[in-house]
Amino acid sequence: MYKAALIAMLMGLSACATVPENSNVLKTQLDGPLAQLQLDTRQLQLRLDKLTEDKSCSHDNQCKVIPVGARPCGGPEVYMLYSTGQTDEKMLQYTAERYQQLKRKQNDKLGLVSTCQMLMAPMASCQQSQCVFDQGDVR
Repeated sequence: MYKAALIAMLMGLSACATVPENSNVLKTQLDGPLAQLQLDTRQLQLRLDKLTEDKSCSHDNQCKVIPVGARPCGGPEVYMLYSTGQTDEKMLQYTAERYQQLKRKQNDKLGLVSTCQMLMAPMASCQQSQCVFDQGDVR
């Protein structure tokens, strides 16, 4: 069951980027360090989601975005929205930095490639007592 969950997790990651055909990475077999890297990355992703889940606010200045992850070509994968009134910003920053480091390692280890289009940081505001993105397709 443990291996099945890891394989499913890797399959989900492969939809976001592609592995070059000449890569030495075996797509059907996990090595120990790669499996651990995948688990560590997933745990940090879940922690980021938990840290930012309460987006309640009373003013626009409580709503912020943070760059998260690392695209193979550079820049963040997404921007996450959070409320400064509900989020431990130091813990969020630390977790986002650690997640970015692991995503870079993961990209390198898997030999992933992606588009080199950089994401612009979206604006956030407080609407109906909840932080929301003003525009863009972000997480």
